[in-house]
Amino acid sequence: MATAAKRQRTDEETPSTSKHSRKVNKVLQEAQNTGEFPTDWDVDEYKTEYESEEHWELRRSFMVEHKDRFDEERLVCLAQTFINMEFMGCKYPSDVMLLVAELSKDIAEEFRKNRALRLKRTFVSASDAAEQRAKGRKAAPAPAPAPARDLQKERICFGGGDPINLFDGLRFGKLVIFLAGGRSCIRNSCNMANMKYDERQGDEQSDASKSAEILVNDTLIASASGENLKAAKLMAFKQALLLLQAHCYSIKLNASRQTIQVERSNHGVDIKVTKESADNLADSKLDASNKGYHMMRLMGWTGGGLGRLKQGREEPVGYLLKNNRMGLGSTDPHNNLSDYRKLIENYVNSDDIRDMQFEPSFSKEDRATFHQIASKFGLRSSSYGKGESRRLLITKKITNNIILSEVLTRRNPKFCDRFIVQVPVQKSHLFPAHVAALDLDNLME
Repeated sequence: MATAAKRQRTDEETPSTSKHSRKVNKVLQEAQNTGEFPTDWDVDEYKTEYESEEHWELRRSFMVEHKDRFDEERLVCLAQTFINMEFMGCKYPSDVMLLVAELSKDIAEEFRKNRALRLKRTFVSASDAAEQRAKGRKAAPAPAPAPARDLQKERICFGGGDPINLFDGLRFGKLVIFLAGGRSCIRNSCNMANMKYDERQGDEQSDASKSAEILVNDTLIASASGENLKAAKLMAFKQALLLLQAHCYSIKLNASRQTIQVERSNHGVDIKVTKESADNLADSKLDASNKGYHMMRLMGWTGGGLGRLKQGREEPVGYLLKNNRMGLGSTDPHNNLSDYRKLIENYVNSDDIRDMQFEPSFSKEDRATFHQIASKFGLRSSSYGKGESRRLLITKKITNNIILSEVLTRRNPKFCDRFIVQVPVQKSHLFPAHVAALDLDNLME
């Protein structure tokens, strides 16, 4: 039964197969009877840029082989059909596939043999190479220990490469504009970068107006005119500042930054900051984010002050208050200059970069002494305000390079809270969060 059914299916398929064969033979016979086709066209003109050499050689062989049997347009289509069938397994109508198979019989067979030989050589070579590696591994010396990783350096790298050079390719090199001091900010910034700054009167104008020019390293960067020399210099300064901010980094102090306030009172010295923070001296009570909170909880502390009546202090002790041999947190109305000296010394030895501001409750003589102490510790000190509202501000000296590195590459929260940075246009793609323009306060100073 099974043999009969199989014979029946074979008999049914044979006419169909013969039918396709007859169609292929008919097409080939028509091609031969049509006459000669022009063969003066160039096969190589049909090579495409994206085509691999292997594909092209096979397609070219097909066209060269049958160039005299089909017209140019049809032969190019048949050659592409052959490549699609051979490399990508594309399907076409049965008549087309049978015709292409018949035309490419010898070409495809030779190509497949060559490809099989290449694959065989590849597998043998890979096997030999693996064997050689295995033999060599047994006698290979122990690898040298890897050098210690410089984590500090890696933190300022992008993508694990070399540390980024913030000033690479900038027109004015390492010039950084520190937006403070009013009209003197460009001059002060150039002095910090050891660059020459010159502001001078320009050539005489045909009318009664005056002109002014600004030069950096003897290069003219801005010029303007006005009804008088003062107005001309102001316009030239604005143009110069706009140009320099486009090509240089700009740094500005954050108006809402934290400041340590030191004030004398009837109870001694009060130290606080302008707003709350994790390390400020005015933090009220310990919370769950504080490491000391967890340590106290492990020792049985349930909250509140220590002691039987919970009469102990609940606020953390500020590091700046320890300036003598008295108990922690103790105040003494008879503070003397040695205590303030120790106060400033503790500030210098800490990693705190906030300003220390002495309020008007200190006398003029006190402020003069604090100026001297600050100078001995290498701090910057300045007074502002008038009369009874005059204050003294003591600041740590931090270079512009450190500020840029901490804000842009390390994103140090202490520096980000204190400084705002605007990057030059050329570096905006590296630091898109720092492209907002910064304005200079007190421009008329």
